[in-house]
Parts: sequence; structure tokens; C-alpha cells
Amino acid sequence: MKHKRLISIISLWVAALASGSAIAAKDNVFTWTDDKGVVHYGERPPKDSQARQIKTRTGHSDPTPNTTAPTSPTVSANATPDQVAASLKDPERCLTAQKNLELLNTAARIKIAGEDGVQRLLTEEEKEVQRNTMQTIIDQACE
Repeated sequence: MKHKRLISIISLWVAALASGSAIAAKDNVFTWTDDKGVVHYGERPPKDSQARQIKTRTGHSDPTPNTTAPTSPTVSANATPDQVAASLKDPERCLTAQKNLELLNTAARIKIAGEDGVQRLLTEEEKEVQRNTMQTIIDQACE
């Protein structure tokens, strides 16, 4: 009976330590040196000593923010053709399309992420469609 109880207590301690270290990895961690020169670490710094916050490493990085591709500017329904053409002029969009077209014309193999997330190579037909799309954007967006 004592043996089972001891195993239960040890199991609880192991679980508490494991969950505590996972929680501590997310929270702020401080370090300070006491009067005797002993270095301490804790979640809360003592009031009577100089502590500094340290950054913990969990081995996990935060996801990168999702960036969206630039979209075409919107124009009112009663705009003239000249206004529509002027609104499509965008130096940044122009430069991006020019770089993409250059890459499509010079790179033999271009990888993209498929719908399933797996990397694959663009086919020649897909490259041609992309070339046409980039040329259309260049014609619209460049001065």
C-alpha cells in the first residue's frame, strides 16, 4: 500500500513539475543575484534587489503573419477610362510584376506550394500563364 501511494505522489510531482515548466516557459522569467552572490531565477523579482528580465526559448517560434498579395485598386463605377488607367498605375506593383516576369523568364525550375501544401514545380503551361499575367500587370501598373 505504501509503495502505491509513493508512486502516486511521485507521479503527481512529475506532472506538476512538467506543467509548471511549460507554464514558466510562457511567462516572464527574471534573474537576480542575492547578497551572497548566488544567482536566482524566478517568475517574480524580489523587491529588494536589482533583477533583469530574461527571454526564454521554448523551441517553438510564433507563426509569421499572413501577408496578402497586393490587390487592384478600386475605382468608382462612373469613372472615365483615363481615371481607371491612372488608378491602376502603381510603382510597387509594377516593380513586383517586373521581378516576377524576369524570374519566370530566367529560372528553369520554379517551386510553388500546391493546394495540399506540398512543394511542386511549375509546369511550362503554368509558367506561360504566369508570364501573361505579369505582362498584363506591367502594362497596367507601370508608367
